Amino acid sequence: MTTFIILITVFSGISLVLILKKYDFPKLEKVIRKISFYSLIGIFICVVLLAFDIRLKGKFTTSIIGLTFLLSTILLFGLTKKNLIKSLSGILTIPMFIFGIISLFWEIGFVFFYLIALPFMAPLAKSEINQNYNVELRVGGFMACGEKLVITKSLFGILDKQQYAGINHCVTGIDKIETLEFKENNVELLIYHDGKTGIENPYKYSAEIKNVW
Repeated sequence: MTTFIILITVFSGISLVLILKKYDFPKLEKVIRKISFYSLIGIFICVVLLAFDIRLKGKFTTSIIGLTFLLSTILLFGLTKKNLIKSLSGILTIPMFIFGIISLFWEIGFVFFYLIALPFMAPLAKSEINQNYNVELRVGGFMACGEKLVITKSLFGILDKQQYAGINHCVTGIDKIETLEFKENNVELLIYHDGKTGIENPYKYSAEIKNVW
């Protein structure tokens, strides 16, 4: 999250300088416009997949697509002289400018960036259960008392389908996950954590896997 905010700040600063100094880089603008457009298509695909609890394979694939779209759009806002493109890119860039300034004085500004980044955040860790299943460790969210465990199944070689998500175990600071037993509809994990919540360490955790496509 810190890296995300730093990159947004840097690119926002570059975009602001381009606006104030009125630099003109038509070739660069054309390249950035294409990057923004194609990454927008990638965002749309990711959002559709997320609606069905599916992600592209690769720990950082979704994060890279989302970050590429955000950064290229912010940069395009400063580069372009075309009113339509300026207006479209400003839909995303102007709120970022505003909430970026707000975050300097009020922590609520960071909530805006957190909500944007959350769907595209890479797993904190990922462990293999077997050839077809993995267990991922994700940020729990506002209401969770601990970190989120997600069990995924490989689909078509390029996708991971969420089979189970557990946020009720109240375990924090997870640094290692071992698979004790795996059956068709159930998996038992051994979770090593920081022990701050008073839960035994390591902690045995059982999860029922949904039998879906």
